Amino acid sequence: MFNLMRNLGGSVGIAGATTFLFRREQLHTHVLGAHVSAFNPQASTWMRGMQSNMMAHGADPVTAIRQSYGAVWGVVQQQSAMLAFVDTFRALAVVFLLVLPLLLLMRKPRHHGGPAAMH
Repeated sequence: MFNLMRNLGGSVGIAGATTFLFRREQLHTHVLGAHVSAFNPQASTWMRGMQSNMMAHGADPVTAIRQSYGAVWGVVQQQSAMLAFVDTFRALAVVFLLVLPLLLLMRKPRHHGGPAAMH
């Protein structure tokens, strides 16, 4: 019964942490993606710089702009994933700290007899 509860608790915990991670990644992608637009001067300058870099490496202008969009999307995805992992780690740390006082409620195990035989 103890192993069943431990396995169920671990499975539910992993599922909850994974769901939290994906939801936070979606949120951060939405927030970061909102700041990368043609109306943002820093984003426009960055996109032009990436496009000229792609053209310097042999891409035509249309392919260069598509590659720069893909590169920007990749950076947004990387940053949102990193922020999501930070949020998830922070949430797990808070849960750990909240559960830590429950250790005081646990009893010390009683030892029955001597040490177990080793094979």
